[in-house]
Amino acid sequence: MKLPRFQPTIKHLEEPFVDVGQGIAVPEPKMGWTLLGPLGNKPSGYEINIGLIGDSESLEKTKDFISRWNVTTYGKDESFLHVNFPGLEKLNIKFNVKSTAEIDEKELKQLDNTSSFSERVEISARIIKDKIKALMDRDPQPNVLVLAYPKKIDHYCIDGAIGKRGSITKTSLEKYIERMRAKHVTLDHFFGTPPPPKKYNAVDLRSIVKAICMQHNIPVQIIRPQTTEPYNPEKPRREDDATTFWNLVVAMFYKSNNIPWQVRGLMQDTCYIGISFFRDRGDSAMVRTALAQMFSLDTEGYVLKGNKATTDENNAAHISKNDATSLIQQAIDVYKRNRNGQPPSRIVIHKTSRFDDGEQAGFAEGSKDVHRVDLVAFGERDIKLMRWGTNPPIRGTMVRLPDNSVLLYTSGYIPYLDVYPGPRVPSPLEILEHHGQTSIETICKEILALTKLNWNNAKFCTKAPITIGFARRVGSILREMPPDIDIKDEVGTKFKFYM
Repeated sequence: MKLPRFQPTIKHLEEPFVDVGQGIAVPEPKMGWTLLGPLGNKPSGYEINIGLIGDSESLEKTKDFISRWNVTTYGKDESFLHVNFPGLEKLNIKFNVKSTAEIDEKELKQLDNTSSFSERVEISARIIKDKIKALMDRDPQPNVLVLAYPKKIDHYCIDGAIGKRGSITKTSLEKYIERMRAKHVTLDHFFGTPPPPKKYNAVDLRSIVKAICMQHNIPVQIIRPQTTEPYNPEKPRREDDATTFWNLVVAMFYKSNNIPWQVRGLMQDTCYIGISFFRDRGDSAMVRTALAQMFSLDTEGYVLKGNKATTDENNAAHISKNDATSLIQQAIDVYKRNRNGQPPSRIVIHKTSRFDDGEQAGFAEGSKDVHRVDLVAFGERDIKLMRWGTNPPIRGTMVRLPDNSVLLYTSGYIPYLDVYPGPRVPSPLEILEHHGQTSIETICKEILALTKLNWNNAKFCTKAPITIGFARRVGSILREMPPDIDIKDEVGTKFKFYM
């Protein structure tokens, strides 16, 4: 059979820069921090107080681990990908372990008295909850918590989790799809969850801890035992020390109510919203709940929980017209609350499935007082481009197909780093449809910029834009949310509590 030939339109979009220091634009956040410090770079510096939780061993190792951030740590090679960590003094940042809460051996022995995974998670969560409360009752309160998992909790509730998360079973089709996912990096890896079992009965300690901390209005950084062990290039269980230090320092700096950098390429007075879906606890496989993650140029991210969604014949999730109206109005209210009552002049909505007529009408109704609205639907057909030579397509490559869909390489060869930082052939994001007056090129430039707005680590970029890239993590925390937490309140909407 002769395949049809077509001539795609290909264009390369310039790499968006980020502002660090006193508003100086650089292409790479880590090199920018090394030279100029975080955005704003206060002359007085940044002093961040830590509340540390763990058993005697993990407390000691984590204190030593944090002390190693004070000196220069070299990357594992001299490439631009592995930037040396310059030490906290160079960055004008100081982390102080001001208070600790120790988990004693008697408490940990409770985990030996049951073989049930869910009971072990519940016991661990109860122990950790008591320690969090103890730290938050002290004066002064810490800026951020660090939970250093004791080895026993890590073994029983993290390493021992596989195959023990409730009554999870997989069909032969689900097993086949998992094998395919293991072979190919796809959007599902970033946006969604694997095909679910008949019922969701799992419990996730990390998500429970995040939800507990939200009750106390304190963000948390979780550190596993292997993270504090010295890096061994012969047996790499994690990234090299310099990369690990970069990621943790940036994440904890952000969680302590600071902005690490600001990305260029986003429009002023524009609200960027990602609509994705997650499966709530106990719901059947086909029922999902809508989730909105919103960002703007100069404010931190926020999370909004919507209502139940339905799926069409293609298993694509949709919300009703009324729910679309309500969700967009919630987002506008949060935006106005953080802008002295000023509404956005433009809204961009990213969605992980196509927009149906009801959603389009609902979003239009909810944003009728906004000057411009763009709707962008993502999908994936496993289309890949090949390039002459040894390097994959360049990050920023934009391809327009004859059906007006667009491929955008947010991962790929990065000229600034002179490397492709990935293990497999990169696959592009696919923009299935766009409704709005903004040019598709501008839409793609904004997507590229939003891949550099992940303040949970110090990476050059992520594959998915921040608007939809963390749907799985955020959804898992919402599943564990206690009933007395209102996701619409000031605490429950802040993105940093989910990271």
